Amino acid sequence: MSSCSRGDLLSGDGAHLTEVFRSVQGEGLLIGVMQVFVRFAGCHLDCLYCDSEPSRRRSRSVQVHARVAGGAPTLLANPLDREALTRVVCALAGDPPVHSISLTGGEPLLQHRFLPSWLRMLRARRLAVYLETAGDLAEQYDAVAPLVDWCAMDLKLPSATGQPPMWERHSAFLEVSRRHRVATFAKAVVSAATPTCEIARAAQLVAGSLPDAWLVLQPVTVTRRSGAAPSAGRLLALADAALSNHPLVRVTPQMHRQAGLP
Repeated sequence: MSSCSRGDLLSGDGAHLTEVFRSVQGEGLLIGVMQVFVRFAGCHLDCLYCDSEPSRRRSRSVQVHARVAGGAPTLLANPLDREALTRVVCALAGDPPVHSISLTGGEPLLQHRFLPSWLRMLRARRLAVYLETAGDLAEQYDAVAPLVDWCAMDLKLPSATGQPPMWERHSAFLEVSRRHRVATFAKAVVSAATPTCEIARAAQLVAGSLPDAWLVLQPVTVTRRSGAAPSAGRLLALADAALSNHPLVRVTPQMHRQAGLP
């Protein structure tokens, strides 16, 4: 339970954010839990299926949404310092308390110099930390992993992202989770273009790097750049290919998109 009272990207002085809001986690193993989402601005990748493109760039202000949806958000100037961000998060976490604070983006680990001291402030208020990340910045992750409770690591499949393969970087990232004993799962967005061999390799990577981690296959939510989602038959075939290489496999869509949640 929370004990909060209500009251440059690489710089450690403040965080560049896009928005802060309270909602339901819509992806991965923790679908359905209530969280406060802190969306960091800036990303070093350009995935075809990105559904939060505005967060790839910095902006002058961060939108803070009220706990009850509707109405204009409050605008605060970027970058936001640790104390101000903690006050915002605590006000949204409130009673009834949320499950955890989701660090999302963009890519939160690009602001790794800001994160450690701020995450210690969350820990002092007994707020659990849930990191959503591209899973390719192992060195930056190593500096914050002791302060992370859950890690949702994207496993970037070239067929769906349009990016070069990241197998070695993903393996190094999962090794950091293993060493720091962070509860971690890997999420792979799959499209109609995803080949069976790619899913098999992804499952082998998770099985070899962090055997107790789940691999979540998420059919792509179609955007203007993403390409088509796999058919039901194709999705089942991809799941079977994953299960042939790793026993911990789930298939989940983006629930929050289906429910009309942010």
